[in-house]
Amino acid sequence: MDYCIRKTEMTDNKEDDVTFASYEWENIKATTASQLPTCRNCHTATTFKHYMIIFGGKEGEGRKKFCNDIHILDLKRLNWTSQIKISGQIPDVRMGHSAQNYYDKIVYYGGWNGYTVLDDIIMMTPSEQMNIVCIDWQHVKSENTPPKRQFHTANICGDFMYIFGGGDGKMWLSDLYKFDLVKCYWTQVETTGQKPQGRLQHSSVIYDYKIYVFGGEPDRSHQLNDLYQLDIENNIWTRLSPKGSTPSPRVSASAVMMNNKIYLFGGYDGQQWRNDVFMYNITENQWEYIVINNLDNQSNFRNQNKDNNTSQQSSPPRPRCRHSAIAYKNTIVIFGGNDSEKSYNDVYMLKQQSIIKLAESTLKQDYSSILFSPILSDITFFIDNQEIHAHKIILASRCEYFKTLFLNEQFNLGDKLAITDTSINVFKAILQYIYTDEVFIDSYIVYDLLALADKYMLQRLKNLCEDHLIKNISLKNVIDVVNLADKFSAQELKANAMIFLLDNKQKILNTQDINMLSKEILIELLKFTK
Repeated sequence: MDYCIRKTEMTDNKEDDVTFASYEWENIKATTASQLPTCRNCHTATTFKHYMIIFGGKEGEGRKKFCNDIHILDLKRLNWTSQIKISGQIPDVRMGHSAQNYYDKIVYYGGWNGYTVLDDIIMMTPSEQMNIVCIDWQHVKSENTPPKRQFHTANICGDFMYIFGGGDGKMWLSDLYKFDLVKCYWTQVETTGQKPQGRLQHSSVIYDYKIYVFGGEPDRSHQLNDLYQLDIENNIWTRLSPKGSTPSPRVSASAVMMNNKIYLFGGYDGQQWRNDVFMYNITENQWEYIVINNLDNQSNFRNQNKDNNTSQQSSPPRPRCRHSAIAYKNTIVIFGGNDSEKSYNDVYMLKQQSIIKLAESTLKQDYSSILFSPILSDITFFIDNQEIHAHKIILASRCEYFKTLFLNEQFNLGDKLAITDTSINVFKAILQYIYTDEVFIDSYIVYDLLALADKYMLQRLKNLCEDHLIKNISLKNVIDVVNLADKFSAQELKANAMIFLLDNKQKILNTQDINMLSKEILIELLKFTK
């Protein structure tokens, strides 16, 4: 293991501005060697529960063939599982595609199969049954002509997948598309602001309705290290000017979100392959360089025997690009990639360490592991022609509505219950909150989620929805927010929305939206002005 110190660049030469955090590299040797994936690059990695799912890519050794195989690393047991059951039509071989988690599914798009740039969308639905990971493939038919892309980036917010840049086999592109994952429809998004130039092999993450794009290549001979932010609610690009130690220009670096910060690893800078780590603090708009053992990672490897494959517990990964990275708990997991001579199939973990090593609580993970699981399930909900498995004791212990429902004999529910007053995504969000006390709230489900939280008497979830709406009140939604708050007696939300209305009354009075307010609310508004 290798301990890393993160030192924040000093400002105004004040010693108080120096902060430290402890990191360590660990080279993971999978216990099931026979199930190791082949060396590869340009693949994708995503998460499902405590698993990392590797799909596709290009083998870097031997025939260097394109792949469409699946390999799954159990991040708890640290072994490559052989217990995989696959159904549905397996996608074509590909590299340079994208993969993003979408509720309980994974969405794959585009790439290059060795002959043409692809435009297909495939959804994978992973599930777990008695330690067997089941994979179901479903090919999605677009309602209109999809764009062809390779080495692009994809980010999902709500029910929309945003595709930026990449190549179509002819040009380096800078356009932005979004795909409606419900209606299966593509739209080219018109944006304003400081738009990035065309590029491919860049990196991106999404956080708080904003997509962050770093680096990539604008042509065959240059690399970039610029950082852009796209506000997807307003479709405005901003070129950021971060403080601190900016990464060198590079392509095919990995970027992941962990603890509300962006971590960047590796890549190729036009002269050498990298294995350095940078962290971008979004709140402070600052890059920080993570130093490993106070030594330059690149220097470590210049002096190593390149043919030495022995596990280096005290060394970081070899420099590489076109690898994959995911965030799991307080750990970044790196797999595969390539340099000028070879591709890799190794796994490294970059762990952020606490000073006192406590046994980590697994309560949330344990409950999350049976979320939607048929194992020991005693209630099945039917919604949108789909089945959702749950457990009465958990629902009743966390939700007074379900407790009353299950204990009242006159309902005679049995083990099946139809849900007809909401969508499957909103109901799944409710169950996720009940099981884990956490839920991802976005503008696409927040209204319906607040309504259902009110019905199910989940006050904390209702408050979380209110807090989200208060932080995102705008001229476009304030009328809807006021009406929603009034309907469901969300007093704090209503008060904030009313104040916003008063502060912007001249702008709103000039629109027809004011007619959507009830007579009672208009009277209340008049009281506010007195």
